[in-house]
Amino acid sequence: MTLPYACQPRRSCAARLAAVVLGAMLLVACASPGGPAAVATPMAAADSATAYLERARTQVSTHDQVSVRASVLRAAESQAHFGLPLADQGVQPVWLQIENRSRQPHWLMRSFLDANYYAPREVARLFKSQVPADSLRAAEARLIDDAIKLHVAPGHTVSGFVYTTMDRGLKLMNVDLLGLGGVLHFDLTEDQPDGSFDYEASRIRRATEHQSARTVTVRQLGAEIERMPCCTTDADGKGLGDPLNIVLVGAERDVLVALVRAGWDFTETISAASVGRMASAFAFGGGYRTSPVSPLFVNGRPQDLAMQHARTDIAQRSHLRLWLSPLQVEGQPVWIGQISRDIGVKVTTLSKTLTTHVIDPQVDHARFRLLETLLHSGNVARWGYVDGVEAASREHPRTNLTADPYFTDGKRLVVFISKTPRAMDQAEFISWTRSGR
Repeated sequence: MTLPYACQPRRSCAARLAAVVLGAMLLVACASPGGPAAVATPMAAADSATAYLERARTQVSTHDQVSVRASVLRAAESQAHFGLPLADQGVQPVWLQIENRSRQPHWLMRSFLDANYYAPREVARLFKSQVPADSLRAAEARLIDDAIKLHVAPGHTVSGFVYTTMDRGLKLMNVDLLGLGGVLHFDLTEDQPDGSFDYEASRIRRATEHQSARTVTVRQLGAEIERMPCCTTDADGKGLGDPLNIVLVGAERDVLVALVRAGWDFTETISAASVGRMASAFAFGGGYRTSPVSPLFVNGRPQDLAMQHARTDIAQRSHLRLWLSPLQVEGQPVWIGQISRDIGVKVTTLSKTLTTHVIDPQVDHARFRLLETLLHSGNVARWGYVDGVEAASREHPRTNLTADPYFTDGKRLVVFISKTPRAMDQAEFISWTRSGR
């Protein structure tokens, strides 16, 4: 992904910011034109409640006579309900209803939903300098009164809010209830559609393509993957870029949920707004969990979706791109992809914006890190390796489209996504061999 400016360590803050703004202007010039950002229209509190409660009807899970419903309040909804623009401070209320029809008590463990959740009074204090004292006291009272109670007695139902940190694109809600005999685990998800993420743009096309995908067996899959292109390309298909070193097997939503659970974030489309956020994060050394990535191409088509594993600095992250292949296995789509780790930025005339991220040349490490994160979150059913990328040594590396060197053993990681969490040692290893194709 190109960045607005590659800073020099001793450059002054003012000069650095000026260069960032200039770079951002260049990147906006390359971005697709668009109209002004949509402004959310405030809703009445009753309408707000109707909207999120209606969504909660479809977000329900039941185990051992305990049912959990959930819904995420959107920016306009939380402002209408609490009278404060919570989204502006990165606070995202999650409404829960827990119905306990069992004979034992349960306790909600909020830290499993969000380790960095906000206390009600903490939320109110975020607006201490912005809201009149009387109004803030009223809002604080509502935040306290509407927070969910943690204890759920036998035969009782509780409902209310947990004040979580903001997630965009897809909200994963892990609800864990502590009981006397163990822990009940509920996985719920809700889309946060706003049209600003790249994976949203071509969902209908991908669904149609999957219907006509060619079916292969698990045994045949290895040979099919080996025949896929070795690398990404530029838009013209002439220059070879980063190696296509990962394959994921699973329905789109299952893949997205697995990646989000493993700590991966969606990437935004390139626009004036996202470029502005990226420039600000870069200028002041902050992170940007959903920063955009530039398009790479496979068979003339840009990535269908991209995700990243952010770190504290925008110049350092892991990112992956996925393309839907024309194959399916056991009724599940097959995705071919590329993963690498960004370790800095550099100036280059090979980028339209004159700057780009620098990748770690040990791309196999980034490939294995994907497996680590998916295993840790319990989303691997089967995994293995297949040839398909020509090996390159450290002494004789290959280069990508911006002349970054990389070396690899030439293999592709293949992961079958598990729909339900499972222990690492339950993930099955698949061995594809040429003689066994």
